[in-house]
Amino acid sequence: MNFWNEKRVRLANPKAKFYNFYDGWNAKGIKITHGTFEDGNIAIVRMGDETIGISEKNLEKIFDKVSAIVCTNAQPFLELNIPIIEVPDLNKSVIYFAKFIRRVFKGKVIAVTGSSGKSTVTKMFYDVLEQYGVSSNLNQANTTWGISWNMSNFSVHVPYWAIETSLGGGMTRNSLITRPDYAIVTNVAPVHLKEHQSVEDIARNKARIFDAVPASGVAVIYREMQHYDIVANAAAEKNLKIITVGESENADVKVETGDKNIIRLPDKECIINPYLPRHIVLDMAFVLAVINDMGLSVEDAVEKLNQFQALAGRGEIFKGKIQQDREIVLVDEAFNANPLSMKAALEGFGKMFGGADKSRVLILGDMAEGGPETRRHHIELAETIKKVEPSVVLLCGQEMKALWEIIKEQYSGEWYPEYSALNKDLLNRLKDGDYVLVKASHSIFLYKIVNYLKVLMAKYNESV
Repeated sequence: MNFWNEKRVRLANPKAKFYNFYDGWNAKGIKITHGTFEDGNIAIVRMGDETIGISEKNLEKIFDKVSAIVCTNAQPFLELNIPIIEVPDLNKSVIYFAKFIRRVFKGKVIAVTGSSGKSTVTKMFYDVLEQYGVSSNLNQANTTWGISWNMSNFSVHVPYWAIETSLGGGMTRNSLITRPDYAIVTNVAPVHLKEHQSVEDIARNKARIFDAVPASGVAVIYREMQHYDIVANAAAEKNLKIITVGESENADVKVETGDKNIIRLPDKECIINPYLPRHIVLDMAFVLAVINDMGLSVEDAVEKLNQFQALAGRGEIFKGKIQQDREIVLVDEAFNANPLSMKAALEGFGKMFGGADKSRVLILGDMAEGGPETRRHHIELAETIKKVEPSVVLLCGQEMKALWEIIKEQYSGEWYPEYSALNKDLLNRLKDGDYVLVKASHSIFLYKIVNYLKVLMAKYNESV
C-alpha cells in the first residue's frame, strides 16, 4: 500500500484545501519534474512565475499517471475531475511532505555531503544496505527540493535511508528536513564559489549538516580535508560522536593505498580490491566506518564494496569499438569537476590503467565556478598530468587554455575553446587500444563527448 493517503496529506499540509478526493485514495509520493514522473505520483504543478514544479503545458504528458495535483490555484484544474490539493506556497508544500514522512520514519538516516564523492558514497551505502532494506536519492537530486520529493517517495518500512545532500537550498534547511543520525562530510574544496567566498566559508556551510543531528548522532569527517577544525568543532559543539576517516595516524579509520588497499577499522583490517584508486578507497572507508559503528556485518559490506559499480559520470567504465577497427576503454567522469575531484580522477585513472604498455588519453574540461584562484588550480594540474604519463592530452574550455600553454610542448594534443570543436576532431585523436578519461564540470558539456562515444560503441555492438 502506498504511504500517502488523504489523512496524511492533510496532516502534512494543514493549510491546504482539498477537491475531488474519494474514499481509498492513495499515492506514492510527489514529483516536481515530468521526466521522472511515475504512475501513482502526486504532481506539483507550477503556474505563472512559480519556479518549482511541473509546468501546466507538461501536465497533459503525464496526466494518465497522476494520482493528484498540488497547485496554488485549483480553479483552472477543477474540470479535470482529479484530486487537487490547493496550497498557499508550492515551495513550502514540497518541504512539508518531506518533513512529515521523516517524522513517521523510525529507522536510521545517513546524510552525505562534501565537495566531491558524495554521490559515490551514497551509492555505496545503498549497495551495502540493500540487503537490509534502504531508500536513497540515487538520482543525485541533492538540493532542498530534490531531497524533499525523493523523501516523499521513500519507504517507511525499511531500516535505512541514505541521502546525498548539497548546499543547494541551504545546508541548515536540508539538515532540518533529513534530521540525520549519521552525518558525513567527505571533504571541502573550492567549488561553486560565489564572489568573495572562500574555501573556509564552504567548510562552515558544509558543517551545518550537523545542525539537526540528534545528540545521539554521529559525525563522520575526512581527517585531512582543508579546514578540518571548523567542521570537527561544529560537530563537537553539538556533542556528537566524531569518527574520523583518513590516511594519517590520528584518523580513527585509516586508509592505506598503493600496492595494497587496506582500510583499518579500530578492531578490523579490511582488504580492498588493489586496482581501485585512492579516492574510491577513501569513499569506501566512510561507508565501513558507519557500518562498523552500527554493528552490521563489515565482512558483507567489504564483499559488496569490492564489487562496486560507479555511477554514470562518476567513474563508470565502458569498453567497446568506436570504429570497426578501433576499440577503446572509456572512463566517464564527466558529471562534474573541482580541483579535488579532478586530481583524484587523474590519479585514479593512472593507477587503474598505468604502465608503459597502455596508451592513455586525457580529455579534460574547465573546472567551473572555482573562484579567484581558478587559474592557479588549472595550471597546477600539470604536475598530476605528468604522473599519469598520457599519450594524448585534449583540453577544452577557456580556463584550460592557460594549462595548455604550459604543457603543449610536452604532449601530443590540442586545446579547444568549446566541446563541439573537440567533438569534430575526436576520432582523429583516438586509436585502437586507447584508455580514455573524460573529466570536466557539467557546464562544459563534455558529457556529450561521452554520449557520442557510447553511441558509437552501441553501433558497433561491442559496449560493455
